[in-house]
Amino acid sequence: MRIAHREVVIPLREPFASNTGVTTEVRQRIVELDWEGHTGYGTARGADADELDACTTALDGASPLEIQRVLQDVDSLDRIGPAARAALDMALHDLLGKACGQPLHRLLGLEGLPVQPTALSIGACSDEELVVRAKELADWPVLKLKLTPEDDGSRAGVLRSVYGGRIRVDGNGSWTPEQALKVADELHRHDVELLEQPVAPGNLDGLRQVHERSPVPVFADEDCAGPEDILRLRGSVTGVNIKLLTCGGLARAHRMITLAHACDLQVMLGCKVESSLGTTAMAQLAGLADQLDLDGPVGLLGDPFTGMRIDRGALILPTAPGIGAVPTDERTFPVPPGTPSAPSPLEIHR
Repeated sequence: MRIAHREVVIPLREPFASNTGVTTEVRQRIVELDWEGHTGYGTARGADADELDACTTALDGASPLEIQRVLQDVDSLDRIGPAARAALDMALHDLLGKACGQPLHRLLGLEGLPVQPTALSIGACSDEELVVRAKELADWPVLKLKLTPEDDGSRAGVLRSVYGGRIRVDGNGSWTPEQALKVADELHRHDVELLEQPVAPGNLDGLRQVHERSPVPVFADEDCAGPEDILRLRGSVTGVNIKLLTCGGLARAHRMITLAHACDLQVMLGCKVESSLGTTAMAQLAGLADQLDLDGPVGLLGDPFTGMRIDRGALILPTAPGIGAVPTDERTFPVPPGTPSAPSPLEIHR
C-alpha cells in the first residue's frame, strides 16, 4: 500500500467568527492510499507531513482488510496525532468500500437507518447580521448559534424573533459555571434545545454543575476527544459531540458512539470547517446519531471534493463505493480569496 499526501488551502466565501477566533481559510492535508488499482482518500487538519511519512512502515504490505491491525501499528508509532490517524483511517475505510464495491454505510450495516437533519452554524456577528442570516435560512430546520464570553444568551432571542425552527447554541467554553447557568436560563426562554460546551474544557466539575441545574440539555464538545472521555463524562452531560479529526477516525468514532449509547448519552456527530471529504466520511455513521452538525463545507470557496449533498438540512449520501467523496480538478487549487465560482451542491440547496 502506497501513501501520498499534499496540503490544500481553501478560502471561505466570508470570514467565520467564533469564540476561538476568525477563520478565513482552511488548510488541510489530503491523503491518498493506493492499493491494487484503488485509491482511498482521507483528510487531516492539523497533521504535518512528517507524521504521515512516519506511517509508511505500518502501511507497507498492508491491505484494507486489515484496518484494525494497521491502525494498531500506527498507534505504536511515536507522535502520531489524532488528525493524522483520522486521515489514514478514512483512507483505509474508503479503500475497504471500494474493494468490496459498496458504500461504506451499507458495508457497516447502516443502510435504511433514519438520518437526522444537520444543523447549520451561524458565527459570532452583530444582531443586524444575525437577523439577515436567519431570514435567509428560514427553511433550514436546525440552526446553531456560536456565542462568545460577552454574550448573555439574549442573541438567541434575536434569532428566535425571526426564526421558527430548532436552535442550538455552542458556547465553545465561554463561561464560568455560574455564568453558564444564567445563559442557560435565558436560552430556555427562547426554546433553545441544547447548549454545547458552556465551560472551558477540563473543568468536569463545572460541566456537571451546569448539567445538573441547567433547564437546557448540555453537550460536551472539546471535552470529548476519545473513548476514555465517554466514561469520564457519564453523568456530567446529556450528550457528546464526536468529531473524526479529534477522536482519530471512523473506527474510534464508531466505538465511541456504541459506548455513549451504552452510557445513556446522546450522540452528536460534528466536524470542523472542512472539505466534503471529512464530512462525507463522518456521514457514513449518521444513522447511529441523535443529532448531526455536518455543515463543514458550507461556505467554502472551491471544495477539493464532492460528496454528500445537503438539501435544506437533509443529508443525501453518495451511492459510490467507499466514502463516496470524489476529487475535483486539482488544477483549481489553491484558489485566491475572492475568486468567483459556481455554487456548490451544498449551497444550491441551502
